[in-house]
Amino acid sequence: MTAAAASMGFGEKAKLWGVAVRAYSFPASIVPVLLGSAYAAFEAARAARAGEASTLLFGHFNWLFFAIALLAGVLYQIGVNLFNDYFDYLKGVDRPDTYGGSGVLVSAAMEPRQVLSGAISACAVGSLLGLLLLWMLYQKGPQFALPLLVIGIAGLLGVLWYSGGNAGAKYWALGSPLVFATMGVGMVLGAYVIQTGSFSWNAVWVSLPVSFLVAGILHANDTRDIEDDEKAKILTAGILLGPAGARLFYYFLLFSPYVSAAVLAALRILPWSALLCLLTLPLALPLAKVFMQVPDRKSEKLLGTVEGTAKLHLAFGVMLSLGTLLGVWLRW
Repeated sequence: MTAAAASMGFGEKAKLWGVAVRAYSFPASIVPVLLGSAYAAFEAARAARAGEASTLLFGHFNWLFFAIALLAGVLYQIGVNLFNDYFDYLKGVDRPDTYGGSGVLVSAAMEPRQVLSGAISACAVGSLLGLLLLWMLYQKGPQFALPLLVIGIAGLLGVLWYSGGNAGAKYWALGSPLVFATMGVGMVLGAYVIQTGSFSWNAVWVSLPVSFLVAGILHANDTRDIEDDEKAKILTAGILLGPAGARLFYYFLLFSPYVSAAVLAALRILPWSALLCLLTLPLALPLAKVFMQVPDRKSEKLLGTVEGTAKLHLAFGVMLSLGTLLGVWLRW
């Protein structure tokens, strides 16, 4: 840390690290774990009603596994956030006149080596927790640990690839697809596998609504930063699609969750009670309206859309998870 940061008290340092890790963004990793866990419980209840064997690996919902998965997911997100700040600062993407990042490096509140150390530490502890889960699943049988091993390795590679070096996915317009796959599909499926020990295509389909929205958070950021990112000579989806195309893609990511949730309920993959998520539609409409009213390449009016999309992701994900849990008790 800088000399000023080093002289801070514990509370001030904790607050600074809270800014650095972007604690406000943690729901992006909490929501998929909630949904994957809720769907595992719903599938088990549906099997029980049909007189079939429990789909849960331990015969009951494992709250310890749930807590470990939740913590590991947040730690990996911390790693992503800190690695992103570190490499964006080194590449000149984050500058005093830009909106991106936590700002701790641009403002010199922290030193790059501190941020890098934090990123490595978070990923290391998250990986240790993942190994603990793998070991506990392995005790039930090697076949139950294999799906989680594959998902865990893919997740760690995704963390490292997102903004790592010159080949980082976010610098080549692959950030949104990677976030969709890892913080959406991968985390929902991982939470499901931790409870069941098995892969499920239904869990993949159930992950799609929140996958669209978590990708939407990043895409809102990319659309806002088109001009700044062009100056940094990187390629994002916003730059690749152009202002008009970027806005159309945002609308797709914003409203696809509602369509996909309705389709999943109609196909009986999700219970009808999961359509509680439709109650969040009034939060989505103002975001679409802002993008319609701001057709230019860069505007401070788009600043709130990143936070707004994140809040929508949280509200939508909680309601979808709650509605799925209601399906445990309701025959909908």
